[in-house]
Amino acid sequence: MAQVFRFLDILGFEMHTISDPNDQLPIPQIMQVITIDSDRMRVESVTLERTDPGTPFVYDVRARTILSKH
Repeated sequence: MAQVFRFLDILGFEMHTISDPNDQLPIPQIMQVITIDSDRMRVESVTLERTDPGTPFVYDVRARTILSKH
């Protein structure tokens, strides 16, 4: 079943959306560090949104940006 990951900041604003139509990506884990493009973030929570049968699973991934130490 297809899945979609919506990466949200702590305030709920969408930072990234990743569509995974072939269900190949693992579900992010709390405290996991993820890099998307040039953004590094630590996963704070993962919530499966209710979906209708036949539609992709939608995961809301709340994440905190990790600032670069440059």
